Amino acid sequence: MYIENEAQQTLKKEIVVEGISLHSGEDAKIRLMPAAENTGIVFYRADLNQKIKVKAKPASVVNLIRNTTIGSHKIKEAKISTIEHLMAAIWGSGIDNLEIEVSGPEIPVIDGSAFPYYQELIKSGLRKQQAPRKVYQIEETIFAREEDSYIAILPYDGFKISYTLDYDHPVIGSSYFEFEAEKMDFAEEISKARTFGFASEVEKLHEQGLALGGSLDNAVLIEADKTVNPLRFENEFVRHKILDVVGDMFLNGRIRGHIMAVKSGHRLHVKLAEKIREKMLEEEN
Repeated sequence: MYIENEAQQTLKKEIVVEGISLHSGEDAKIRLMPAAENTGIVFYRADLNQKIKVKAKPASVVNLIRNTTIGSHKIKEAKISTIEHLMAAIWGSGIDNLEIEVSGPEIPVIDGSAFPYYQELIKSGLRKQQAPRKVYQIEETIFAREEDSYIAILPYDGFKISYTLDYDHPVIGSSYFEFEAEKMDFAEEISKARTFGFASEVEKLHEQGLALGGSLDNAVLIEADKTVNPLRFENEFVRHKILDVVGDMFLNGRIRGHIMAVKSGHRLHVKLAEKIREKMLEEEN
């Protein structure tokens, strides 16, 4: 069921953000531009001959290895990776419609969190539009599971994420955190939490062409018994997992429900997002 509440929003003016890409290690630049009502979030590559617009939605996801990558199923080159932090920042800023031009195949990682993007979006200013915002209300439990990891969304009057993180590693261990959108400040509580990685995995990831742009400036590095760089929160790891859930769930636009996740990653998030989309399409038909 869709609920119509306040007006949709877009940016007042264009923003340009530059930085290094987390996985490719290449320099990247994106232009975030105001978009018309009911556009949603649309990406396209500036470096390709064809301007292939790729809408941020579950059906556009083409890769889920260590990030969320969307792309065209017809033009293989037209893909954009590591969109999840930017998507979370867009959600948190209250924007509904945006066109995003990307200089290459990946989004800049900035500091490994969503906060720098959030700051830029708010600084630019938002413009209210005429059409009402449509928010999808979850009316029955939907879930996805893989082995001992799962994620579910339950009917709820609001948007809430309860996440349980459990790593067989002394620095992370088990932790739990809950984010409720209507009662907590996304910018302060969630958006600043950075991505993290293990020192023991760096060489293997590099061999796979991943994390080539990773550094202490854009990720928390975890050694056998400590983090190399200081944490922003005592439980930064679980907060970052919630940030990823926010970004991946925004593939369906704004939704209302209570998400409960245990040890879930991008693959499970998108599996749940696909199931939610099926329900949305059923109602539209």
